Amino acid sequence: MVIISMIMAMVHMRQLPGSRKMAFTLVGMYMSTTVVAIIEANAFGVPFITNVVKELDASSIQASEEYGSSVEDVKFIDALLGVFENMTPENIINDIATSDMLPVIVASVVFGICIKAQEDDGSPTVTIKLIQQINDVVVACLMAVMKVAPFGVASIVFSTAATVDIEEAGKALAWYLLGMWAVMLFHVFVFYTAILVIGAGRNPFPYYKNLIPAVLMALGMSSSMATLPTTKQCAAKNGIRAEVRDLALSLGATINMDGSGIAFIFIPCWLCTVQGIEFGATKIMLSAIGAMVCSVGASPIPSTGGVALVVLAIAGVPINSTFGLIMAVEFMGDRSQTMVNVFGDSVIVAVIDKWFGQSIIDMETAEKKVKSDEDVAV
Repeated sequence: MVIISMIMAMVHMRQLPGSRKMAFTLVGMYMSTTVVAIIEANAFGVPFITNVVKELDASSIQASEEYGSSVEDVKFIDALLGVFENMTPENIINDIATSDMLPVIVASVVFGICIKAQEDDGSPTVTIKLIQQINDVVVACLMAVMKVAPFGVASIVFSTAATVDIEEAGKALAWYLLGMWAVMLFHVFVFYTAILVIGAGRNPFPYYKNLIPAVLMALGMSSSMATLPTTKQCAAKNGIRAEVRDLALSLGATINMDGSGIAFIFIPCWLCTVQGIEFGATKIMLSAIGAMVCSVGASPIPSTGGVALVVLAIAGVPINSTFGLIMAVEFMGDRSQTMVNVFGDSVIVAVIDKWFGQSIIDMETAEKKVKSDEDVAV
């Protein structure tokens, strides 16, 4: 799913309507807010988790002893160079089989940039149709798995609960959620508010008040895509031009995943901490890279657990029964992530409307005039 999402995200970016400057600005702003979210998670969340959360005493968790700190023994510069070297896939099938996702994601991005998206008549190419059909099959399979996933998650949680101190595990999970929510609140009410006031010249109080239906819908649906119609209605109530909100919000529901970016830092940090593994500079860097690329490639449907596994694989974090503890509270984390994502979409669309809204209308008016003149000439 991540592979297909990355390919289609690149295709959609190439097909953005309107002015090229607006399209690049929109994508750039979505990427920039995600980078800021990841920086905030690293700056505030990582020190909080590593200092407050305690290592769990569980005899069933062997990964911390076996894994040791071999990754941290590598110099940071060597690890950094290794990341860039690893971006070049040597055997894409082997990379997928061994969960070496970074070269797979890079290959998906390049494929999405280079693939021919439309035929001469404007219809999708056979390759694009095939990718979309594969995506439909993957989504259908994922939704089927999600129906029985609670039983699997419950099994992992119960097996882990039998070997860990329930009180300590509960405290660790509570600190995980509280820390993540605190960073999300800072991102929404400090960073987004600054963008809204400075970039769009809007009063945040009435603007946020009009977003309440979309935020509540995000809380209930846990899906940016399912919330999209309500988000567009709220944008219309805030006076956002239809041409801008249709483009910006639709694209944002696909690639703007600031909440997921924050979570993709907290999850590996928490897992390392409870297993007694140092979450040092190398893992922070790898987690940040994984969070960035996987936030763009994350599907806008509920549940980020599958994508989180990709981030863990990129960061080299061992996956064992402790991951089941995260999955036990994932339904709460996922809903808060969606709320942040919807907030971000709604703020960025106000900035784009301020900067480019009138120019889009002028451009469409000019196109209609040219077409009208051509019809008269005929």
